[in-house]
Amino acid sequence: MKIIREAVTADTTQIMEVMEAAKMIMRSSGNMQQWANGYPSVDAIASDMEKHSGFVVEHDGRIVGYFAFLPSPDPTYLKIYNGKWVDDTLPYHVVHRIASYPDVHGIFADIMDFCFSHDANIRIDTHKDNRIMQHNLEKHGFTYCGIIHLASGDERLAYQKLRQESVLHKKYFHELTTDELYELLRVRSEVFVVEQNCVYQDLDGDDQKSLHLWLTQSGKTVAMARVCPAGTHMKEISIGRVITTERGKGYGKQIMLHAINAAVKHFGARRIDIEAQEYAKGFYEGVGFVQSSDTFMLDGIPHVKMTWTR
Repeated sequence: MKIIREAVTADTTQIMEVMEAAKMIMRSSGNMQQWANGYPSVDAIASDMEKHSGFVVEHDGRIVGYFAFLPSPDPTYLKIYNGKWVDDTLPYHVVHRIASYPDVHGIFADIMDFCFSHDANIRIDTHKDNRIMQHNLEKHGFTYCGIIHLASGDERLAYQKLRQESVLHKKYFHELTTDELYELLRVRSEVFVVEQNCVYQDLDGDDQKSLHLWLTQSGKTVAMARVCPAGTHMKEISIGRVITTERGKGYGKQIMLHAINAAVKHFGARRIDIEAQEYAKGFYEGVGFVQSSDTFMLDGIPHVKMTWTR
């Protein structure tokens, strides 16, 4: 389970080991020029920490990734050549110094989830030879904007992504239209049954008593959850059927925060329980849940009970 936290108390030696691993990935992929001459240095990491802008990605207590997340303005982005920014009026955040080990997957998506949960306007730049980063940026919906120059004069490819605000829908079962109910059940079947290759009874009789929440982006369902009152799915008020159809965009965190707020507002929740798939424990910890049981099997998948307390 991966956790993202501020790096201010992190082991700098472990961070620099991650940096060296990232350099090796660059060199092996043909990127021979980026991060040369001792960059990123210990001083650069220390500067991130002083600004409370350095973050580590941890997996099982080990630092496996690092990035800097800095507020605007970035002086190297004041001028852009051979193009223009998607938006040059709104405040933004910049992501620098992304590094990870090659054997830990999904870190770029986790970092983007974190960043877009804090700001909807993100800029980033990379070396022209860094094909891996360019691929990741394009995969996650960033737009190539043009060329910027670092303080050293070196050129970098500049990207920006301005996330449109998603729309929250919130209805009790009896308020759902036939089309809305069909869409919620379709997505649940697609993810929990087909993608996870798990045969289980999704229609469990709790939907009729629950409050259903889902996010749409340009009319497409991108995340959903349901809030069950106490005594239905679990003894306590609970949140379940949590799905994100598009990773790396912060929708998962958004829907969970909306679900927690709904549980408090509509059911007076002071405690909320969930049955979390074990691999997602770090995600739920990021919105305030703590593990409250040993691992158990549910529909053939390892789960843990987690609890949020007001």
